Amino acid sequence: MPSYKKHALFSLIIAIPFVHDIFYLSLALIGASMIDMDHHIRKNDLILLAVLGVLLTLSLYILKLPFLIGISLIVMAFIFYLSKHRGFVHSIFGVLVLSFLLAFSIIGIYALLHGFNIDEKISLIVISVILGTVTLNKKFLLPFFIAVPVGIIITKNPDLNMLYAFLAILIGSLSHILLDLFTPSGIRLFSPLSSKKFKKNYGTILFILWVFLAFIYVFKSNSTLF
Repeated sequence: MPSYKKHALFSLIIAIPFVHDIFYLSLALIGASMIDMDHHIRKNDLILLAVLGVLLTLSLYILKLPFLIGISLIVMAFIFYLSKHRGFVHSIFGVLVLSFLLAFSIIGIYALLHGFNIDEKISLIVISVILGTVTLNKKFLLPFFIAVPVGIIITKNPDLNMLYAFLAILIGSLSHILLDLFTPSGIRLFSPLSSKKFKKNYGTILFILWVFLAFIYVFKSNSTLF
């Protein structure tokens, strides 16, 4: 099984052609890291995720904001708890659901911070720190807590867009799945609809597809500059 370091590095490699803003790049890293929260050794992180969801839900309710947004974190924790390692969470459908729920929760956290008139850059830093604490390997926290806030501070006119957040998390999550396809055990790519395991041959095909899409995206982005 690839180490957390390999998953982290690979998520950045996969995301960089499409994502340039440091905040969204941090979300790609978080997306890649959260996928392994279905492992039994991450139970403490699931408890932290659920507690965060409860606190967010209650806070939004008190402020008369859409508190259902906070419930999405609780649902995420429940999904991770029920899923066997490399089960639903490690599937196309799983990462789509989880990426949406996390992006939805980010909007809730941002709305809560906005309710207290907190500066936009500070809000993005707080969101990154909170999600990083819950999802990342503890050895990553110190460099993450330094690099991401500094990157956000020096970014001109940062913004929060749910679609961009969703896509960044999804790219990171898919990078995790792609790397796991190259392991001997493979993954059930279309769980729960199919129990068939896919391995490195499909990983190679998907990697080639990524190279093609990245090339097209970068080419079109550069073309718009002229």
